[in-house]
Amino acid sequence: MLILGSYGFSYTQNRLKIGEILENNFGKLLIIPLACGFEKETGEKEKNCAVLLGFKKENITVFDEEHPEETLSQNFDHIAVLGGNTFKLLYKTRKYRLDEFIKKQVENGADYLGFSAGAYLACPDIEYVKNFDDNEHITDDYFAALGLTDKYVLCHYDLRGPEEIKMCRQFIGDAPELITITNEQLVVL
Repeated sequence: MLILGSYGFSYTQNRLKIGEILENNFGKLLIIPLACGFEKETGEKEKNCAVLLGFKKENITVFDEEHPEETLSQNFDHIAVLGGNTFKLLYKTRKYRLDEFIKKQVENGADYLGFSAGAYLACPDIEYVKNFDDNEHITDDYFAALGLTDKYVLCHYDLRGPEEIKMCRQFIGDAPELITITNEQLVVL
């Protein structure tokens, strides 16, 4: 199952909605905070908020860039990818081989929770977010993302508007489905 939204566990309304969707299925959770500033602090904050939801603290792993192999050797029931700069996220996801790891985990039944940049990462590619995020990380014009869905999302839609849909369509074309997500929405695919 894919759960995509603009904000994660620390956003109270979304945390409560995630709890309803997961229906007390609080297994092992991996939190990936690679796109944001203050990665460790943000990861710990989201971890504490996930505990409020019902996850056991000892079952939550926050990805640690200094010890990536510890994460890559585990299996998870849920993977939460946080927001920030989408291009930084894709770059670091590739750098630590998390792209293939996440795809395999989802293929084996893990739920993917993507928030903002994490939601964009679930799409076929991220080039269309050039309008929203600065790109100083991807230098080869290869913007293929995880492709967990064939749909595209536009997060924080309540802060954006119809003009931004047009800007996204310039990159993705008219055919793919483009789902708008407000700050208080979650989309389940």
